[in-house]
This record gives sequence, structure tokens and C-alpha cells, in this order.
Amino acid sequence: MTVHGGVDREPRVRCRADVLAVGAGPANLSLAALADPIDGLDISVLEARPSVAWHPGLLWSDSRLQVSALKDLVTLVDPTSRFSFLNFLREQGRLYRHIIASDGYVHRTEFSQYFGWAAQRMNVRLDERVVQVKHDADGFVVDTDSGQWFAKNLVLGIGSVPDVPEFAVGMPRQHVRHVADYLTGVVSLADQRVVVVGGGQSAGEVMLDVLSGNRGLPKSVTWIAGRSGLRPLDQSPFTNEFFNPLFARYFQTLPEEHRRTVLGQQMSAIKGIAVDLLHRIYTRLYELDYLTPERVKCHILSGAELRSLSQCPGAMTAEFADQLTGSRWTDEYDMVLLATGFRQELPGFMDGLRARIPVAGTTYAVDSDFRVPWDGPDDNRIYVQGVGPVNFGVGDQTLGLASWRSATIINSLLGKSHYDLDGDDISIGLPVRPPG
Repeated sequence: MTVHGGVDREPRVRCRADVLAVGAGPANLSLAALADPIDGLDISVLEARPSVAWHPGLLWSDSRLQVSALKDLVTLVDPTSRFSFLNFLREQGRLYRHIIASDGYVHRTEFSQYFGWAAQRMNVRLDERVVQVKHDADGFVVDTDSGQWFAKNLVLGIGSVPDVPEFAVGMPRQHVRHVADYLTGVVSLADQRVVVVGGGQSAGEVMLDVLSGNRGLPKSVTWIAGRSGLRPLDQSPFTNEFFNPLFARYFQTLPEEHRRTVLGQQMSAIKGIAVDLLHRIYTRLYELDYLTPERVKCHILSGAELRSLSQCPGAMTAEFADQLTGSRWTDEYDMVLLATGFRQELPGFMDGLRARIPVAGTTYAVDSDFRVPWDGPDDNRIYVQGVGPVNFGVGDQTLGLASWRSATIINSLLGKSHYDLDGDDISIGLPVRPPG
């Protein structure tokens, strides 16, 4: 396998690739890593940012990975790959210390380091933002802000974007921020009135950091936890079977209305806050109330939602609603932190082909091999990584299925089963066991 690399190049350089992977997140890093030992499979990876980083705005040094470290870029498909997390630890000279220090957990910061290490060995093309994709008789013509590529096949792995409520779009960033850039954009919260909006893991991590005083202790903190309240993430064994490839394949065979019903039953697996984090937040609240000289007014409102924002002198006016009674009230804040999640978005650079590609809501419709059934020739294929849970269940946008999905795409590109994806098992009984 050949992965083209290097960032020093002449403007408008013209390159060719058998497979052009757009986006150097975990999905396409997994694809390139699993393609590494395969002769004749030519892959190039483009990344718009100047470096490979995994949600840098949310990478606290003590944030833990919520899945097993075996769910890395390659191990669940090819445990012998040189791109495994264990090999990263060995090459960095920290394998023994990691085993002792981790206590069964892996820090997200360390996994981000691992992704950067893998990308360096793939020579990912950095600072190369795709601006337009077209198709002609020879294949895909991909214009970037520094050159042009000609590709036989495309793999889109650009990930999701912050989900900002419409009423918050365009609000001044010194007062309103999505937590995706919390660590890289929020400088000081000292003596400010802060509101955190959201009831998931990111909201919990931001809340703990705000209460820690790392950016100065605020005057007050309000946590608007949303409809579900502060519910623990379900990480029990049978729930984790939702992240098994066999379940994903079964889920994909269901009619759409049945998939949406099952998806609603799976939400506890991805919507919630890790139990250990809930304990740490509660402990910190106790410390601030009784054990420290600092005093911070804290209000945690479950079952409330943010309805609107408007500017007032030097701050923001927020309107809230009680989702049970319907009552509304307003308050003023110096900083509004939106932990409102992420969403899929059709990339603008594909607009030139939009009429030729079937879409499903805000993402592309895909087949069981993650190929988009577009109207172009079969030897010019478009694959999409992480199309969203409505197609393959809650596991599709997590690390748990990344290597399986990448191997599925590779098998499809090769037209044969280079990777055996049928050798594992599942404990829960499926009404219809997937063939093969």
C-alpha cells in the first residue's frame, strides 16, 4: 500500500490517487492503517487542519476513553498490525508504565497522541482543504486550496460538526461558545456568571472544569441538563453488544421505521454521563459547599431547556422553559457554554455532485459496504464513514466499529474478502442472524 505524504509542495500541484480519503480523523486513519500491508491499494489522505488532533477543545488531561483500548484503529480486525495502540506504547517506551498507571483506563489525550503517531507514519497530507469535487470521464477531480487531485475512488470521513441551536448562531464568541472549542477558546471564567447547557458527557466534563477553577472560579454556575436530566451512561455488558458488528449488520437490514424504533431504545448507550464523572462532579460540589473557603452559587436544573438568547449590555439574556410545566423565565450570563452535541452535515465541497447522490436527511444513504449508490460508473465509487446511527445503530459514530467499517470498505474496494469479518460472535440473539 502506498500512502502519499508531505506538505511542502508547489501551488496547484496535480496528484493522482486510486483512493482519496478526505479527512484524517480516526475513521480514515483506520482505513489507511488497515490498507498499509496490501500491495496495489493506493490511498492518499487529506486533512484540512495543520495537524491531526482528536477533539482538541475537549481533551482534558484526565478525560478517560469510554471504550476499551482494543477498539483502536486496527486491533479488532488485525491484531498484528504495526498501527496498534499497543505498538504505539511500545515504540514510545511507555508500555510497562502505561499498564501500571492506567488501572484499566486510557486517557483520551493518550489516544489523541496515538492518532497523531499513526498519522505521521502514514504521511497524511496536512493543510489541504478540499473545496470542490467534480466528476469527468476519467474519475473524480478534487480541487483543494493548494492543488488538484485526480482520484478513482473517494472515501469521505470528515466527521461531524458542532450542533449549535439556530438562535445561538452568530452570537458574540466572548459570551457564547460551543464546548467543541472550550479548551482552545475559553481563557478566563473568573467571577463570571456561567451557564452550561446540555446533559451529556461533554457537558459533565465542562461542568467539572468550570467548578475546578482552572480558568478562575466563576461567581455562579447554572447547569441546564435538558429533558433527560443527569442520567448515567449505560455501559453494561449487554448494552455494549450494540457496538458489535453483527448487531450493526442486523440493524442495517431492518426497514427504516423499525431502525428508528430500535435506535430510540439504544440511546442510553451513548446519551448520558459516565458514573465516575458524576461522582467527581458531586464531590466537587460538596467541597465548594462545605470544605473550601471559595463560594460558588451552583444551580442544577433537570428537565429545563434553553429556548432563546439575546444580547444585553456586556452579557447575554437567556430564556429557559420548564419542560414539565411549560413555565418560562430569563436570566443574564457572562458566558453561555453550549454542550449541545454534534450533527452530521453534507459537505459543501460535494455540492457539484449533490443531484447525483441520494441523501438521507443530513447525510448520504449508503449500502451495507458504506458505498453511496450514486448514478456514476461503478469503478468510480464514493464511500462514507460515520454516516450516523440511523443506518447502522449507535455504534456507527464510535471507535468501536471504526476498524470493522474500514475493513468492510477495503474488502469492497478489492472485490474480495481480504479481511475476514465473519469470525466473531454475539451473545444476544438476533431475530434474523445476518448471512455470511
